[in-house]
Amino acid sequence: MYIRNLRKPSPNKNIYKFASSKNRKTVMCEGSLEKDCCYHFEYDPEVVCYESQPEGYYYEFCSKQLPYTPDFLVHYIDGYQCFVESKPYGQTLSKEFKQQFQARKSAAERLGFDLILVTDRQIRKGFYLENCKVVHRYSGCIKGDNLPDALYDQLLDAKPIKIRDLALKVELSVGVVFAAVLRLVTLGKALIDLDSAKLNETTLVMVK
Repeated sequence: MYIRNLRKPSPNKNIYKFASSKNRKTVMCEGSLEKDCCYHFEYDPEVVCYESQPEGYYYEFCSKQLPYTPDFLVHYIDGYQCFVESKPYGQTLSKEFKQQFQARKSAAERLGFDLILVTDRQIRKGFYLENCKVVHRYSGCIKGDNLPDALYDQLLDAKPIKIRDLALKVELSVGVVFAAVLRLVTLGKALIDLDSAKLNETTLVMVK
């Protein structure tokens, strides 16, 4: 087994950086699709942590031993771990890819891991990714800003409430409260639905 080094400069690599609060470090990604995957892992409450380009392994294909490095190793709350490969959907249709992926999957299973394939159709479907990107803009801490903590105290005593109504309750602008709510989400203290609609002032928020 071996580890690829994405930090090593190469003219053939498009390296993206994703600032992960969950991992408490920057995740290096080889391509924009991998970076978009990070948003899913970052805001999935079942994911504890994840790493890009984890330790690779060898698999047999066409009577050869070939090296392979998954895009991610993902760790879940219940202890489950799996490798993840992300690919544009069009690249997954050929017979050769399907046979090669099955060989990689079988080799991963012998090591005790599932290898899961996700495509751009899944990663970029619906509202989830764009909503995660909005939330991620507010993931940084703002020194001296105590509003998220104050709103959290308010939410502890309330049923799920629209961001607009929460702003009225605390007598602050919707924009200010919206930003503070999203910071609470990034801290894991509040929950909002990232999947069903675009985030706006009518989005419901609740405490975990």
